[in-house]
Amino acid sequence: MHNKEAIRLVLCQSSANYRRPGTFENKMTYPLPPFSTVIGAVHKACGYTETHEMDVSIQGRYGSMNRRVYRDYNFLNSTFDDRGILVKMTNENMLSTAFVKVAEAKKQGSSFEKNTDIKVYDQELLAEYQDLKRKGREVQILKSEKLKPELERLKEEKKKLAGQRKQLDKSSLEFARWKEAEEDIREKIAETEKRFSEYEKNVFSIPYSRFRVLTTSIKQYELLSDVELIIHIMAEDRRTMEEIYENVYNITSLGRSEDFVEVKEAVWVTLSSCEEELESEYPAYLAMENVRKQKVLTKDKGMSRQVIGTKYAIPKLYTIGENGQRIFDKKKVLYASGYVISDIEEEDGIYVDWLDDRKYYIVNFV
Repeated sequence: MHNKEAIRLVLCQSSANYRRPGTFENKMTYPLPPFSTVIGAVHKACGYTETHEMDVSIQGRYGSMNRRVYRDYNFLNSTFDDRGILVKMTNENMLSTAFVKVAEAKKQGSSFEKNTDIKVYDQELLAEYQDLKRKGREVQILKSEKLKPELERLKEEKKKLAGQRKQLDKSSLEFARWKEAEEDIREKIAETEKRFSEYEKNVFSIPYSRFRVLTTSIKQYELLSDVELIIHIMAEDRRTMEEIYENVYNITSLGRSEDFVEVKEAVWVTLSSCEEELESEYPAYLAMENVRKQKVLTKDKGMSRQVIGTKYAIPKLYTIGENGQRIFDKKKVLYASGYVISDIEEEDGIYVDWLDDRKYYIVNFV
């Protein structure tokens, strides 16, 4: 087996949540950061805007896992008048979720518009909301009493012209005049609809859309404490490796934005083959293929048996789908501790990073 060059990172975090997808009421965490999280943090640190291929080995441990309670805010699809918390979005283009509380419904049957059974936080914004509700009704009255009859009149006139035009000779001058008159009515219809639509948007729809209703609920998230990570990174492109090494101290967080990282060590290392049986010190993500091939085993009373752990499908790299969503390539791994390696071959992606004659890291590239 040939030796490989890699970069070893030793990172510490006082706390972290590496959120598992599909968990909502209790935001569960992976025991170690996913490959995509590490690769994404490296790309951000290096300022990459395009994907740079790399393999990573992730191992580590944490001191404890706790559950924290938090208040979750959910915006409703419609602005209901009788429930939740009425808020006004502070970003005019709705590009952020920042808001100002306006009022809160106290019980079923409350009404923000009628100011009944509500707790008011901002009287001025509540008055603005109530005024918009009134304008909304006025717009609907205008639509039914003026716009609709006017459009019906124009459409009926257009229908009569079309019927009369069909009786004329297509090559005659009179046919051309009737057709022009019909086109003028069509333009009047379009212009009338456009003017009303712009009026409705400016007077009601756009201002009203800035008011939203949200509900709150109590949820939990898992939090790892005293996290220690040993990450090895390897890329075929030498320049990519050099850029990673130059920018690793720009990695600020892993997991959530508040899960800050302290880079304790960043060094070039030479990984060697495994010619003896070695036992891991740290839990790690192991490629399921190597588990099935029994390249990694568990020692139990001097006997080797299949390693036991937790199976995950961990995201690594992604492509952009037709709808703009990220489609991740997920790697099947086993999260395990206390495993041993032996009989390793080149294609297994398992190496040893020797620190000295006795201390080492087992490196599992996935």
